[in-house]
Amino acid sequence: MSASAEKTVGCVLVAGLVITVASVGAAWLFSVAGIYRGTFTREPITNRITDAGTLNLVPLAITFILIGVLMMGGAVGYGLWREANKNKGPTADYEGSKVLARYAYSRQGQLLTAEWEIESADDPKYYVRMRLPSGESVELECAPQTYFQAGEGMTGTARVQGKWLGQFSQQVGAPIDRPE
Repeated sequence: MSASAEKTVGCVLVAGLVITVASVGAAWLFSVAGIYRGTFTREPITNRITDAGTLNLVPLAITFILIGVLMMGGAVGYGLWREANKNKGPTADYEGSKVLARYAYSRQGQLLTAEWEIESADDPKYYVRMRLPSGESVELECAPQTYFQAGEGMTGTARVQGKWLGQFSQQVGAPIDRPE
């Protein structure tokens, strides 16, 4: 997920939480104040409430509670959907891609750089940072075979699908400039 999408999802999640908490507090305040107002304005003989006061605002507060919960649910659902679909899409080959860095993370989120750390880790996730021919720098997840094949500083052809590096074929020798 891009940085702007992450920021948007995070802001919507936090805004939904703030709206929900504030609305729950307002609903409690309106309820208590309305009950006291209703008790104060009862008719002496019939015991009928003549004015509910702020108790009339409780449905509005409940509406805002639902809006906040929907915002939080939508942000979490969108984030999960984006994460599930990050490696889908058309496959593209990028000739002249350069491997800038490669690293792995353990299950606990610890950065692994030495090969002995990677070999002893339990189910690590492998990543390669590349500079594409367009000049864009991207971080791509990959399989262990691709990770060990793509050495830092190598130039070659990268086969990318979404945020997944499926294959890296290194270029041997100097690049050949072809006249066009």
